[in-house]
Amino acid sequence: NKKSDQAPGSQGQGPAATYATPTPDQLYQLVAPIALFPDNLLAQVLAGSTYPDQVTAANNWIKQNSSLKGQQLMQTVDQQPWDASVKGLTQFPDVLNQLATNLSWTSALGDAYFNVPQDVMNAVQVMRQRSYQSGNLKSNQQQSVSVQNQAPGAAPAPASSGEAQSTVVVQPPPQTIVIQSAQPDVVYVPSYNPTVVYGAPVAPYPG
Repeated sequence: NKKSDQAPGSQGQGPAATYATPTPDQLYQLVAPIALFPDNLLAQVLAGSTYPDQVTAANNWIKQNSSLKGQQLMQTVDQQPWDASVKGLTQFPDVLNQLATNLSWTSALGDAYFNVPQDVMNAVQVMRQRSYQSGNLKSNQQQSVSVQNQAPGAAPAPASSGEAQSTVVVQPPPQTIVIQSAQPDVVYVPSYNPTVVYGAPVAPYPG
């Protein structure tokens, strides 16, 4: 008998057993448009993607209140009933619009981050490695890119049985790439083409 207390997959809050974990390639597609964002912005985008309805509402609200800027904007946004991550994204209207106008992608990203957050973060690192190795990810005046070796044993060892499939789909690379804005009080939003910046072509997420 199925549990009746929660519809499978409802709002991404269903039991974990009902969530079909994406393949590594699907995860790479999902994170490709945002993997090169600085870490603090990436964290907001991932958290915000779990609230697609609020993302849409916030994007519409920003367009209707385009005259609000700076401190006035922050104070007015703070009165809205949205999650803190969505409120934070109102400071980045282009990013918010990117999420709101690609809701099938945003919802899939949010579902993945809610259900398999470690896979999502590992996929981000895989894509950063690809971009770094192809020469497209480097420090400049806007951003600081640092490569850190993981401590030995930090990466979980692959299980010998089929158990690995039920735990981590994407294994973390041996190195972690950290992206930070060069100026502490300015968050740099890079603009890049996710189908070419990683060396080998990455198919865009459907829709």
